[in-house]
Amino acid sequence: MELAVGGIGGWLLQAFPDITSNLIAAAIGGVLVWSTTTVRRRLKLVRARKFWRALGGRHPLIVLGAHDFGPRRRWARAGVVGMGDIEALVEIEAQLRKLGFVGKITESKQLTPRELSSDLVLLGGPVANDVTRTMLAKLDGVLSYAFAEDPDHEAHVVYDVQAGRALAPQYEQSGCPVSDYGLIIRTPNPLAPDTSELVIVAGCWEHGTWAAAEKLGDRKLLRRLRRMKHFEVLVETTVVNGAHYNTKVVEIRRASF
Repeated sequence: MELAVGGIGGWLLQAFPDITSNLIAAAIGGVLVWSTTTVRRRLKLVRARKFWRALGGRHPLIVLGAHDFGPRRRWARAGVVGMGDIEALVEIEAQLRKLGFVGKITESKQLTPRELSSDLVLLGGPVANDVTRTMLAKLDGVLSYAFAEDPDHEAHVVYDVQAGRALAPQYEQSGCPVSDYGLIIRTPNPLAPDTSELVIVAGCWEHGTWAAAEKLGDRKLLRRLRRMKHFEVLVETTVVNGAHYNTKVVEIRRASF
C-alpha cells in the first residue's frame, strides 16, 4: 500500500511541472486571444467613430423616404416605406447608438428648409427618397456615380459616369430582382458645404439600400476608408426570396471637393 501511495506521489511530483506549464500556456493563450479580440474591437470602434464623428457630434438627421406608389397612396397617405429601407434605418441607428451618438429620425417630406442644410444621413434611392433625389441633382457633375431610370422595371440603375456604363440589377422571369447595387456616398452637404456633411445610403432597390447600410459597419471597409473624408462606394449584393446575401464592395472612389 505504501509503495502504491509513494508511486502516485512520485508521479504527481514528476507531472506537476508539466501541469503547471500547461496551465501557464493556457492562461497566456487566453490572454492573447482576449487581447487580440479587444484590440480588433477597439480599432473597429475607432474607425467607425472617426467616420461618424463629424455628424454624430451634431446629432444628424436620419432621413427616411416614403414613396407614394401611385394607387396605393389611398391606403397609406403618409407614403409607403419598404422593409429594406426600414432595416437600413435599424442598422444605421444601431451603429450610431453603439458609438454613443444620437440621430433624429425624420421623413423626407417633413424636412424644413433649415433642416435641409444640416448634417443628413439619407436612406433610400431617388425613387423612394425625395431628399436623396434633390441632393444627387445638386451633386450632378461632381460625383462619378449616379442613378439613372430603368423604365423596364420602374426602378433605377447605377450609372458609372467615368466608364460611361450602366450597372443594372438582374431579374428573374417574374420580374423580381436577384441582385442589386447600392451606393454609399459621403460629401459636404451641397446646401451648406462649409458647415454640414451628407451621407447617402441608397440602392437601386431597397435590398441595395439595406446591404449598403450593413456594409457601412464593416471593419474592412472602414479600414479602407480611414484616409478618405469624402468618397463613393459601390456595392453589389445577391437577392434571394427578398433577402440579400454576399454583399461585396465593387469599387471605392475618393470624392474631391
